[in-house]
Amino acid sequence: MATVTQGNKLIRFGNDTAKYYVPEEITELADLAFADSDRLISLQIPDSVSVIGNYVFANCYSLREIRLPASVTRIGAGLFQKCWNIRDIALPEGMTALGTDMFEGCHALYSIHIPDSLDVVERTAFSSCRSLTKVYIDPARIRLLPPSARYLAALTYMEEHAPGDGNDLIDEFFDGRRKSLLDLAINRRSTEAVRYMLGRGLISYEALREYLGKAVRTGRVEITALMLDSFRDNQSGSIDPDPFA
Repeated sequence: MATVTQGNKLIRFGNDTAKYYVPEEITELADLAFADSDRLISLQIPDSVSVIGNYVFANCYSLREIRLPASVTRIGAGLFQKCWNIRDIALPEGMTALGTDMFEGCHALYSIHIPDSLDVVERTAFSSCRSLTKVYIDPARIRLLPPSARYLAALTYMEEHAPGDGNDLIDEFFDGRRKSLLDLAINRRSTEAVRYMLGRGLISYEALREYLGKAVRTGRVEITALMLDSFRDNQSGSIDPDPFA
């Protein structure tokens, strides 16, 4: 099937190549324009495109490489639904909403950069994104995210900033979520995040000792050893090699 266009609008991709360059004259990608294109691996979208419709790349199981240009100001729902091979993506500045099912079923999605222009994030935007680990967002916008993505965003911030460069909004988010965020940090073996928490006074060494003691008793010995080794020498004090003896 040949690719179909109508004026400046791309109606339907022909699914006849693994790498495709959207023509420069195209300004809009219609609903479902690339949906079910199982051969497509790489897609280049020119700066001429400003509108991307609903479920445009749904079920593009092989799609790995795509860049959304800054010219895009409107994106429909379910844009990357079940794009199983997309790993990293940066959303363009100027984008204002992450719609329903935007990344639903993107099992390989590892990191996402979210622009400061975003105003709305639907609760199902990241459904079944089981590999999502890094969420980059301005701390002032973290509460826009669904609950699970908020925790990932807070931890990402902690992992990438020194305690002295910390943010009061992250500290505020941490308050009342101490156990959940510490659990997440330990489970991911994120020594950077735990160092941030300690350095900002969000947790104490005594609380960390207690938490790690429970980890020993429940069989998470390898995580405990890693954490104790990491924090044995630090700027604020030390943790004994065997604090639970």
